[in-house]
Amino acid sequence: MKRLLFSMLICPFISMAQKPMPRYENDTLYTSSGFKIFRGQTLEFEKGTMRDGRFRYIKVKNGFFSKTLTGRVVIVKEITKYAVTVIGNGYVDITGYLLLDGSREMIVLHIAIDRAIENSPDLPSELKVPGECRNTRQRNIKQELTTAKNLYEDKVIKKEEYAAMKKKILNQ
Repeated sequence: MKRLLFSMLICPFISMAQKPMPRYENDTLYTSSGFKIFRGQTLEFEKGTMRDGRFRYIKVKNGFFSKTLTGRVVIVKEITKYAVTVIGNGYVDITGYLLLDGSREMIVLHIAIDRAIENSPDLPSELKVPGECRNTRQRNIKQELTTAKNLYEDKVIKKEEYAAMKKKILNQ
């Protein structure tokens, strides 16, 4: 009886101590580090971590070379596939617009999301992680609202989506 009581008391602490897993809720992907990806968000890319400059954890699925992403920006149009492996690695497919010298090109990415933003001393991140995930800089709400407004004015998103995005930004 004592063993049963002990296990009932200790089990909740063990389950709370587990590493948070990536999850997809309400059209937003939450990584284990707290980074969020949602429609209309701007993703910024660092350098690829492979020796030849290619990306190790970000694969381009539609004709662009992965080196094309270095120092570039992609605006998320849609999160199409999301999966978590048995060991907790999150993978996501993102359709978006790659901004190239004043023009936008459709791009499809397959990202090992937690690995791409890991940013360990041995392996820098391939995806630029916002400050609130690393506590290095403050969010720029004005910039996020401007990006949302530009998406609406460029007819990338509809008026209702713009209103929802604006509400989401202001409530974070």
